[in-house]
Parts: sequence; structure tokens; C-alpha cells
Amino acid sequence: MDEPWVKVAVLSDIHGNMEALEAVEADLRLQGADRVICLGDNIGYGPDPQAVVDRLRQRGYLSILGNHEFALGDPRGRRWFNFQAAENNIETEKLLSKDNKEFCCRLPNSIEVEEAHFVHGYPPASVFRYLDRQSDASIATLFGSTPATLFFVGHTHRLALVSGRNGTVTRRALQEETVMLEPDTKYIVNCGSVGQPRDGDRRAKYIVWDRVKRQLIVRFVAYDQKKTMQKIRDLGFPEIYALRLR
Repeated sequence: MDEPWVKVAVLSDIHGNMEALEAVEADLRLQGADRVICLGDNIGYGPDPQAVVDRLRQRGYLSILGNHEFALGDPRGRRWFNFQAAENNIETEKLLSKDNKEFCCRLPNSIEVEEAHFVHGYPPASVFRYLDRQSDASIATLFGSTPATLFFVGHTHRLALVSGRNGTVTRRALQEETVMLEPDTKYIVNCGSVGQPRDGDRRAKYIVWDRVKRQLIVRFVAYDQKKTMQKIRDLGFPEIYALRLR
């Protein structure tokens, strides 16, 4: 890095939702974020995969591979989807330029920035495993096997915080709040979803990591969901993808 990263905005599961992304971008500027990292699944379900990928590339945001990007490059990845999601991945591929598809397929499975590790599903590099399906024992083993102290994940579309200290693992949901990171404690932060939250609150969700203050700032951002819903319907995508934004 040429200069220290102070406030890092962490976005996950944008899912082709340009209205949500634009609202989050306006908010993160107000938060003073100096870097943006995207945790994958920038595409899928939503109506604007091409515009979203264009925006991420234009802005120079760092991004990693999600399971929806993985399936573009390796159709075997579609076996992990239900039928609708697999068909939607095929339709999404048709909406991407060749260059943007290649960009999605080349994304790394994970990245590390200072003391933090970023991956879509579960550390160290899985795009398919869900944090909420891992046992406390597995998480304790992960914490004990690496010097990393902070992990950022997505994939579940739900905000959550898992912490570990002295072999004890605790879990809780995250609200619109600021969390202080304690010394001698390791954390996994599930950053929810920008474009398709599944927690009953349809606002876009993302995290600001303040490295200097050792804080996580959980942001909820309203946007015009009805516009996105209409775009989904106009494309003939499954109605469930629109209703999830209601």
C-alpha cells in the first residue's frame, strides 16, 4: 500500500442492484471511507450486473470472487444453486459483456489487508460455505490456526458478528450500530448484503472498518427499491427476486 488505509468500506452481495449501490456510494462518501472492498456476488438476481461491474471497475474498488461469479467461469458451480438461481446465472451471463465476464472470473478467492482477511463465504477461501452453518469448534480451530485477527465475509445476506477469545466463541446479530474491537479477540464479520438483504429490513447494508479507532460502523441505507423491483420484472426474472426487495 502506498499510504495507510484508515476507513475501509466493506460491501457484499450487491447482486446487480444499481440503485442500492449508488445509495451506498453516496453514504460511504459521507462516512469518509478511503477504500472500498467488495466481497463478491456483485452479480446475480438483480437487473443491472453490467452497470454494477462497470461501476466497480471504474471506481477501482477491490473485489473478490463470490459463488455467482464462480459459476460464470465454471458451470459446475451452478450445481450449488437451486433451479431458479442456476437459470438466473445463465441469464445474468447474457447481460455481461465478454470483458466484464472475464473480469468476474479472474477475481481472487480472497485477499488480505493488514490484519484482516476478506472472503465471500468462509475463510480461508471458500465461496460456498456459510458462516452460520459452521460449528463453534470449527470457528475456534480457524481462530487458532492463523495470525489474522479480523475476517470479513458475506454470502448469508445477514449481518452478524462472531468473536473468539481464549477458545470461547460467541455470536450475535448486528444492528445499525458501532462496535468496538477488543484487544486479544478475533472476529468474523458478516457484512450482510447491499443489494438483497434477507433480514426483514430491505435497506442496503454495509460495514465501515475504522482501523485507527478499531471500530466497525454498521450502515443501513435506504434507496428506491420499487425502481429495482420493476427492472427485475421487466427482464422477466423470477418474481421472488423482486419480492425480496419489498
